[in-house]
Amino acid sequence: MGETRISRLAAPVLVRGRSLFSGRLFERLRHVLWAALISLAMYAGFLLQPAEQILWLIQSRVADRYPSGDIVFVASNEALNDPANPERRYDVAAALDELDRQGVGKVFLDVAFAESNDPQADQRLARAIADLGPRITLVDRLLEGTGVEQTRRSTSASIAGTTSRVISDQTDRDWLGFAWTLHYSYEVDGRPVRSFGSAIAGVDREPSDTFSVDYGFFYDRLPILPIEVVADRRQTGALPVELTGKTVVIGHSGQVPGSRDKIPRKLEASPSYVDIYAGETLKAGYTRNLRGPLSLAFFAALLFIALLISSSRKQRWFAYSAIVFLAPAILFATAKVGVRVELSYAIGFLGIYAAFRSRMRWKRRVEMVNQETGLEKLRALEARLIRDSVTNGHIVIAKIQNYERVLKTLRADDKGSYVLKLVDRLRAADSNLVVYSDGHHLGWHVANDDTDAVVEHLEGLRAIFAAPIQVGGFSVDVGITFGIACVEGDPSARLAAAVAAAEETSEAHNPIAIAETGSQTDLLWDISLRARIDDAMEAGEIYCVYQPKIDLQSNAVVGVEALVRWHDPARGFISPMHFIQQCEKAGRMEHLTRYVLQSACSAGQLLHFRGHMISMSVNISATLLSDMRVVGLVRNVLQATRFDPCFLTLEITETARISDHEVAATILNELRSIGVRISMDDFGVGAANYEAFYELPFDEIKIDRMFVANIAKDPKARAIVASIAAMGRGARITVVAEGLENPQDIPLLQEAGCQQVQGFAFSRPLSLSNLLEYQELAPDQTLSNIV
Repeated sequence: MGETRISRLAAPVLVRGRSLFSGRLFERLRHVLWAALISLAMYAGFLLQPAEQILWLIQSRVADRYPSGDIVFVASNEALNDPANPERRYDVAAALDELDRQGVGKVFLDVAFAESNDPQADQRLARAIADLGPRITLVDRLLEGTGVEQTRRSTSASIAGTTSRVISDQTDRDWLGFAWTLHYSYEVDGRPVRSFGSAIAGVDREPSDTFSVDYGFFYDRLPILPIEVVADRRQTGALPVELTGKTVVIGHSGQVPGSRDKIPRKLEASPSYVDIYAGETLKAGYTRNLRGPLSLAFFAALLFIALLISSSRKQRWFAYSAIVFLAPAILFATAKVGVRVELSYAIGFLGIYAAFRSRMRWKRRVEMVNQETGLEKLRALEARLIRDSVTNGHIVIAKIQNYERVLKTLRADDKGSYVLKLVDRLRAADSNLVVYSDGHHLGWHVANDDTDAVVEHLEGLRAIFAAPIQVGGFSVDVGITFGIACVEGDPSARLAAAVAAAEETSEAHNPIAIAETGSQTDLLWDISLRARIDDAMEAGEIYCVYQPKIDLQSNAVVGVEALVRWHDPARGFISPMHFIQQCEKAGRMEHLTRYVLQSACSAGQLLHFRGHMISMSVNISATLLSDMRVVGLVRNVLQATRFDPCFLTLEITETARISDHEVAATILNELRSIGVRISMDDFGVGAANYEAFYELPFDEIKIDRMFVANIAKDPKARAIVASIAAMGRGARITVVAEGLENPQDIPLLQEAGCQQVQGFAFSRPLSLSNLLEYQELAPDQTLSNIV
């Protein structure tokens, strides 16, 4: 009858769905926790400090801030404190005198002078220092000693007198040689001594306190004067830099041997620049520092929240991308506002989490791959449906018949090849089809929501498997059947339903089974479905579509078969096999038959009114042939619609379910007396056998699609079709071949003696409006894609 019988779903349902989602969520959160703990352990061991300092270098490069201009560096390219060359001390003294005359605010002499062999030069320098009084400060430097002790390089007391001192620490450098953190002061001989940088900024704190040095100031914008220009100001004219009230640092440039230090913007800089940058940092207030645990906690919280609110893989990857992009954004933003941020441990945390997830995905991929075939298992199909939130289409499970027996005869190397060759045939219509393999089951997802179209396609696939497969030098026959489940509700349960339906199939009697239900929700819905059938018919949710029947001699449409459909507003399209079975269970089959018959006869009357004098076929369940009331039902519909009974054909489905052939024959003869023709549907398979054909009065038989689909490939199928056609001619009844999909098979059907054909080769089932349009086309045109 153009439909497939419903299968009973008795298999248990897989317990997955939300529990799987929750399990994956807790797994991800557990990975967040472990990544955070490992990152904290790395922070405790300073394992990522090199990476941290590289990030600080990047911050220094992108900050691009202007210095205050209040600190002026007076530099010398030659050593000023060489005892063997005391003449340079006169230059220093002259420069100090000029600075005094210019009215500088503070002077820091960042050169340690020992006594020379020229006492007059030493006295001259000492007098210049004394003249500046409290405005000058001498800088002592802490250097690495030969052992664990530090050495302190300072100006001789005979030169320094009572001048105050500060300390510059050259020992606290990172592995690249940069000074990132300095002390506010140092404890010397039991009393605190300010550090050079804090003295420049005029800040005084405890020796235990430290601050971060910000190297984001433009190096070339720091004011600098050669000491020769300052010392010989009367000869050179006015100074290029205003010094009144400024802080001046006198020191060696980076060109003086032994007086070189590294800062992020210059690798051969004056040692004074470290403290000058420290002073600029303190003056600008850029001493804030976001420690590693704080940034780590921030990113861990972000990731935690993102995982909680992300319900799909796409959302998670968007959140991951946003979080990863946030790290350089924070690095750039904090550099601009003068905040040092420790991001290496937060980035390490994200990397560790990514490694955990990558390992888990790899492990899951390995677990989900069939080692013999290399194909993913059905668990991967389930995970994909849940991950992508698939709620439409169908799950198809192919069962390989006699799989275990075939494997016993094949070598180990040929087992996977056998399955892969089956997969190649499944991909005949779609080379991109993703097939999953698990034991004797092959599964995939079909996006099409039309169950009938999926069934028709699978019937075509079955025909492809008629030919044997060559494996390991042997020819192996293939038997394959299919279980189908609509994807609605829980994909895991529907996959289980499709597997259960496939297990109920058999090659001979039930090659394609459609799962009735997949969950308790479906069962409850089916109960309410029976009560809703009358309402659905009244609302027009149940309606008819029409598939043309073509006469092979004239190539013209001689009739159509009315097929019932149901589109529920809430659940979408409901499989005809599904709700027809529910009608039978609810005792509403007679009512549904009346409704379909009424719709079909009204459509037939409209076709006749338009000048298309074709027959109308309607399916009648064999269960109705036990009560004479069906005769009155048909007669009343014909009278109400005024449809000519000689154009009405009643197709009897599943004749094997007729309990009493004698009663059925009486009812059928009574129907024929009205003028109605009687057809036997699906002839040649178990439900429509020779016994029923012999004992009941039929005017037409329809050869089952299983033989028609294989007529070009299987000589047995061709012989069966020819024998049924010959039997029909001998019995003087019409022979219709249903399920024709390949137009190239038409000559074979003509040669076999079939008079009429029906199938996708000419047209899919059409709505009434499309059927009227179809009738206006030339006879050799088809509308195989109109529904």
